[in-house]
Amino acid sequence: MFGFAITALFLSYQMITDSQSTIQRDSAFMLVFAVLCPPSLLALAIDPPAETTAFYLLWTVIALLNAGLYASVRTFVSRRLQRPE
Repeated sequence: MFGFAITALFLSYQMITDSQSTIQRDSAFMLVFAVLCPPSLLALAIDPPAETTAFYLLWTVIALLNAGLYASVRTFVSRRLQRPE
């Protein structure tokens, strides 16, 4: 859920601060989102027009990949923290 939520926040931030908005994007904030959502780098390679079906499909895939990444990290950490019996 955390990975999916981060992607949703990242996409929301991008939509709010688009080129037609009066709010400017903060590059440091974008960098933090890129670190917290590494699959978002796919959007640099595949750049569909905003608010199209391909755009939303791409960001859905990115959200699922990010959620899987966080689930994998959680599983790895929880297994490492288990005490041997």
